[in-house]
Amino acid sequence: MPACVVGVLAVLVPVLWATGGLKEKPKQPVKAAGTALDLGLFTVTVRDARVGLAKEGFGDAQERFLIVRMSVENKGKETEPLGIGGLGEGVVALTRTGKWVEPERVEGAAGGAETDMVQPGLPVEASAMWKMGPADSPEKLTVGLRAWKYEHGFTDEQFNWIVQREDDALVGRLTLAVAPMSAVPRAPQGTPPSPTPTVSRP
Repeated sequence: MPACVVGVLAVLVPVLWATGGLKEKPKQPVKAAGTALDLGLFTVTVRDARVGLAKEGFGDAQERFLIVRMSVENKGKETEPLGIGGLGEGVVALTRTGKWVEPERVEGAAGGAETDMVQPGLPVEASAMWKMGPADSPEKLTVGLRAWKYEHGFTDEQFNWIVQREDDALVGRLTLAVAPMSAVPRAPQGTPPSPTPTVSRP
């Protein structure tokens, strides 16, 4: 074997060993609640999941939601929304049919005040929310967090933070136990089950 090939192998083998060899990284690495995950634009620490009530629309009626609580930090230079166009596009939950769905709304609080934005350097406690049917009572929820990259889109040359939706690749996939409400409303008779983001039973 030529000396140059031997030299290349001598360098390559330790590098492969240190980086885990040629093994492909998982597209959806399993993470635990309480772990800070770097999504590019945001750092997110998922806390827990629970069932809760929240007002829907402008009336006083309350709906049941599946709520995932998380701490969020904005690593960018501009203020970003929690909902549409922001954090909510990078948080997904797995349905019974195997489809990832984004939350219907994301609410936040910072410094004791409600907010729908997250400013650079100011941590926000956020709640990603998926509406539930009155008969749903999930025990577990699988949540995924997508990456953000600073790049330009197909139709423009200006660089922006863009969430990565291709191939269902995730920064992290978490399975959370869902804390039930202390008193869950009963479903009216004849109410069909809704496609909630759920949930597997042990």
